[in-house]
Amino acid sequence: MNQKELKSWLSRRRESRILDRIREHLVHVNNTILKAMDFFQFWLKKDESAATHIFDLIHQEEKTADAIEAEIVQMLSEGETPDYVRTDLLNFIRLADKAAGGIKRGCDNLLLIINHTYPETIQNVIKEIFDKLTKESVSFFEAFDNMFKLSKEQLKDKITEVDLMESEIDKLYKQMKYEIAYSTENVPAGALIILDHAIRDIEEVSDLLEDCADLIRSIAIL
Repeated sequence: MNQKELKSWLSRRRESRILDRIREHLVHVNNTILKAMDFFQFWLKKDESAATHIFDLIHQEEKTADAIEAEIVQMLSEGETPDYVRTDLLNFIRLADKAAGGIKRGCDNLLLIINHTYPETIQNVIKEIFDKLTKESVSFFEAFDNMFKLSKEQLKDKITEVDLMESEIDKLYKQMKYEIAYSTENVPAGALIILDHAIRDIEEVSDLLEDCADLIRSIAIL
């Protein structure tokens, strides 16, 4: 099935409804990441009340995404979706849903250690990670939303943006581990362990978005 045939198949009423639900699922996944940036701003200020409120919103977005994922899985199991398309779509929504869960876990861990003071170097690295993850999520969502509207080259460029952000976040996470090892003598060891777990979860969200973007490439380009 080439791209033209796939686009025609997906335009059918039932299959189009599946795509609409997948888009709705991704809206909630994207919202968890956008709200995580707001969470981080309050985390930096040690505003526990505001950070907790944003975390609750992230948790609600993640729960909504979970419910939609279950509905999509049911829809795909009942339809006449070609096997390879069904497999790609199932993998796609499961990876995206794991991204929402990962950002929730990362923020939850950060909330546990909000009252500690960290070196400015670490704060700056974490801010860069959140900045780039936000950009990666937006580029990923745009790639999905326009996968049959953009030319193949334009779509490849959009997916490349996701890949580049993931690579930069990976480098930043390594930098943060270095800073933890050499710049945090005044921070309790337990807090540093939780901090590393939190940022690792967030870095893995970036990996998951890249994997989703690769599936867009598989579905719409290859």
